[in-house]
Amino acid sequence: DTCSIARTLAIIGDRWTLLVLRDVANGVRRFDELAAHLGIARNVLAGRLATLAQAGLVERRSYHEPGERARHEYRLSGLRR
Repeated sequence: DTCSIARTLAIIGDRWTLLVLRDVANGVRRFDELAAHLGIARNVLAGRLATLAQAGLVERRSYHEPGERARHEYRLSGLRR
């Protein structure tokens, strides 16, 4: 696709994706928090986050709380030109 609008819609045009981006931008960063806040199925959220990370719109960062397994949180990535 040479059209930037078509490429953008291919990434963010799916159901839930803009809501996921909104919540990440507003500071909801952890997977469980996003799932609970949005009321979205976990498999759908995982897919949307993977797509957004692959497209470079969000960054996936590891964190580890004592006594718990390693988990990830998501943040908007920096502006790319």
